Amino acid sequence: MKRTLFLLIFSFFFSFNVFGQDIPVAPYLPAQSGPDSSSSPITVQYPHEKMTVSRGAKKIFLFGKLNLKDPVLDINGEKIPIHKNGAFIAFLPVENGDFEFLLTAQSEGQTYQAKRTVVVPGMPIKKLFEKAEFDPEEVYPQTPVELVPGDLIELSVRGTPRTEVSYTLSGLKGAKNIIMKEDSSVPGVYRAKYLIAQDQKPKTVKVTYRMQHAPGNTKAKITAPGRIKILDSKNPFTTAEITLPGIKLRKIPVKKENLYPFYRAYGRVQLNGLSNGLYRIALNENESAWLEADRLKIRSFGGYEENYINEMSSAVTDAKTRLSFQGLREVPIQVQEFNDRFELTFYYTRGFGENYSLDTTSPVVDSVEWVYPAKDTVKFIIHFKKDVSLWGHGYDFENGTLLLDLMHKPLLSPQKNQPLKGARILIDAGHSPKRTVPYDGAVGPTGFLEYEANLALAQDVEKLLKEAGADVIMTRRGNNHISLQGRYNKAIKENAHIFVSIHYNALPETLNPLSRPRGYSVYYNYPHSLPLAKAVYEAFNRYVPLPDNGLIANDILFIPRIPQFPSILVENAYIILPEQEEMAQDPAGRAKFAKAIYQGILDFYYPKPAVVQKKNTKKRSGRRRSKPRF
Repeated sequence: MKRTLFLLIFSFFFSFNVFGQDIPVAPYLPAQSGPDSSSSPITVQYPHEKMTVSRGAKKIFLFGKLNLKDPVLDINGEKIPIHKNGAFIAFLPVENGDFEFLLTAQSEGQTYQAKRTVVVPGMPIKKLFEKAEFDPEEVYPQTPVELVPGDLIELSVRGTPRTEVSYTLSGLKGAKNIIMKEDSSVPGVYRAKYLIAQDQKPKTVKVTYRMQHAPGNTKAKITAPGRIKILDSKNPFTTAEITLPGIKLRKIPVKKENLYPFYRAYGRVQLNGLSNGLYRIALNENESAWLEADRLKIRSFGGYEENYINEMSSAVTDAKTRLSFQGLREVPIQVQEFNDRFELTFYYTRGFGENYSLDTTSPVVDSVEWVYPAKDTVKFIIHFKKDVSLWGHGYDFENGTLLLDLMHKPLLSPQKNQPLKGARILIDAGHSPKRTVPYDGAVGPTGFLEYEANLALAQDVEKLLKEAGADVIMTRRGNNHISLQGRYNKAIKENAHIFVSIHYNALPETLNPLSRPRGYSVYYNYPHSLPLAKAVYEAFNRYVPLPDNGLIANDILFIPRIPQFPSILVENAYIILPEQEEMAQDPAGRAKFAKAIYQGILDFYYPKPAVVQKKNTKKRSGRRRSKPRF
């Protein structure tokens, strides 16, 4: 530590004497368009200047390019390897507050310096070692919380490490001056859990934390800015309206990820909890999920409104089998596809009138049954015909009736040397142009933007598919901006048969990109997308000389969640790694990715029959005689 501090002080002193001025901020605009970055000795493409990194970060990665001959690079006292084209990437420690990276490069007897500053949320850890003190930004709860008896309160606070911290929940039994446990993996963070008693009466609770046995025998006290409201167990519900029909729900009250893979919210819902700006939706007596408060409109005069399925019917066309569930209103649903069946669950629904009719000409549906897994919950189980694969599915409410579409497999019309004639394939060049930070998508160490890399590869794939006779639908052909919803809308409007989204990978800044081999991966969600994902993934195994990062089932990414047809997302390589960015820039390197995607699509439409090993059933008698080898 002393050596590092000496080097930093020396570097600043040396820089002042060499340049006679302040150390410049490293340019970070892409090299191909930045006014200075192509000639600047040191560039940093990520993170951008004054970027706020994730709370709790201990290390982050930083990358860029040196425009110098045979350079040597040092960042904050640590020597950094440099790729042959001058690009570099490093994973380095940071501290809370405004943190500065000092980059020092040596080339041909000259010294060059630049800096990059990031903001790490939270009070600097050094300050927390001086005396008893809490970080006011990391005290739970920061915002109002609503819970019911029987819920668990998960308390946390950050402050001076290696002290004694306790919590008090005002007015609650057995919740006064309770000692908390320090998190062994995050020094200075203290945690505890409190179970609200089943017989607890409605109450608004204040949370107070106290610290003692800190440096200098100092003490500290802080009250959380948010209050915890305990609801009436007899009637805890508030009624709200879903403002974005069909939105996915979350497993826990966090605003990123943790999406439930199957729940979709519609209509009016019952709320019985609030945390971190998300409301808890009570679906039935056993199931609940969370949704952001800004996706709900609270109704002043609510109340529980039951749904009822009066009738179920089906109709068949060349493209799909449509099942109609005639109800009274829109309600939250759960949709889950399996290889041999489809399950559809209605919440807030007291029953089904058992009035139904099925079109027996459907090439997909064999039979339908229904069960009642909980109060006011009806589940329909749609069984597929034997050895029939579902191409996709879609659903939506129309005047209280849910319309479920089960898609049939489109037919091809192959011709000589055009095996994909009749296939309508959508190729999506991920992200859209944005040449100022933060970019739309990732960026490489030399400033190659992901949206450009995606488009270049998408055009290579388009050429191969057209030569094979496919009708190719492109979401982007140039510098046009298109949203995720716009890409989906285009696929539906253009009657796409499959959807392949092309990307290059990156990581959250707090993950070490050098901790393990990184390369390509293929993402899918529904069972009907697995054959396409697997075919492309196996083609990458054959044609792309990069580490295999897997065939991944994912319910977070938007594109793989498109249900109407096989939809996958391909991460060809890690553009943040110098050698893989270089591969994406090189036409010969790109050709390997294009070949894998094209061949995977071809193998999906024309799967190779599995090799069956025949058993030798011939009986032998007597002694086995060896044959001579020639």
